[in-house]
Amino acid sequence: MLPSARIEAVIELTENVSATLRDNGASADVIVRNFFNARRYAGSKDRRYVTEKLYEIIRRWEFLTDITKSDPRKMVMAHLQLSDDDPKAYFNGEPHSPAALTDEEILFLKNVKPEQLEHHRLNYPLWLEDRLKDRFGDKFNQEMTALNQRAPLTLRIVRKTKEIEAFLLEKEIGYNRGVYANSAIILNEKIQIRDWPIYKNGLVEIQDEAAQLAVKYVELAPGQQVMDLCAGAGGKTLAAAGYMKNKGQIYAFDISENRLKDLKTRAKRSKVHIVQPRVLSVRNRAKILEEFKGKMDRVILDVPCSGTGTWRRNPEARFRLSEESLSQYVKTQSELLEEAWQIVKAGGRVAYMTCSILKSENEQQIEQFLSSHSDATLIPIRKQGIEALEGTLLVSPFSRQMDGFFVAILEKDKVQKSPELQELQE
Repeated sequence: MLPSARIEAVIELTENVSATLRDNGASADVIVRNFFNARRYAGSKDRRYVTEKLYEIIRRWEFLTDITKSDPRKMVMAHLQLSDDDPKAYFNGEPHSPAALTDEEILFLKNVKPEQLEHHRLNYPLWLEDRLKDRFGDKFNQEMTALNQRAPLTLRIVRKTKEIEAFLLEKEIGYNRGVYANSAIILNEKIQIRDWPIYKNGLVEIQDEAAQLAVKYVELAPGQQVMDLCAGAGGKTLAAAGYMKNKGQIYAFDISENRLKDLKTRAKRSKVHIVQPRVLSVRNRAKILEEFKGKMDRVILDVPCSGTGTWRRNPEARFRLSEESLSQYVKTQSELLEEAWQIVKAGGRVAYMTCSILKSENEQQIEQFLSSHSDATLIPIRKQGIEALEGTLLVSPFSRQMDGFFVAILEKDKVQKSPELQELQE
């Protein structure tokens, strides 16, 4: 592709992302994949350039949409100019290239200045500002800057073997070991690993270090009865199976049949055979979960959430969120926590997790739950992240170089607390 044709592709993809944010459609990575699946002629360098340029635009989306009134063509030309790349070199009207700049567009570019407003510079929706500042305090600028950077590709070691490091050494792929999760390998570059033998043979999985660390704190053991109530594609389910040494049972439930199909494929590749996936629908949910009431040693509850901790990976996600959707997440989280509490047995534990950094989805949920459940005890997590409810864990890209992630471990008391003891603890 000619350089100008690449920019034409960036404009089209920017328009597609704008539409999907408006209509709550597919994620940006799906849009990019579909775009290039329909354009097999594009080489790897073309795909890399176009994708990187698109994500650069998404990482200054709040600013570019404001100054252009969401005009994709102007968004791209403004970004080019702010990146010291002359738009005239691409907007030239040649075949497969953007149309030449109009007089109005030339005037527009003369007035484009770098981001000055804080929410433009740090790329977040203005309505979230108070919540974000409440979370981060005097580290607000550093934390938000970190959330607007690219996340590394992190692997989880499924089976310890010299073959993993030998392969990375042979391919000259730089990496670091995880600082907090000893199962983590953090690659120095973004790279496609689907064809790697160490991946195809189930030696590694893709999983951020924060998620690996979260499963570690569940304190799993061989032979336990465990439920992953919001299993999705099963990343934490499979990590849990490792701690259980493939002994016991993990009931992996989710509302999405497609996500559970991915789990079955991944479990087979990783040689995990203790997982029992099952789809929960509105119609069968209560009946199925009734079978497990009071029987689980552990319930992993990675609830649906705002995803504010994953903005590095999904930078457009910050513009999908609204006051209404956040309120719905909080309501759903509370309902799921109640559901999990019915499933766990006395002496068992519920591991409440989110990939959110917002207090309303994290410590406020736990505080409200503890205040209304006299049989619940918060089990302290020793390693603290950024400021959060004492005994819980909250990490972030700036504080721990991981995705934003929250974990709280709740144990169901074997003996009911007296009202006097409950009042004393509060």
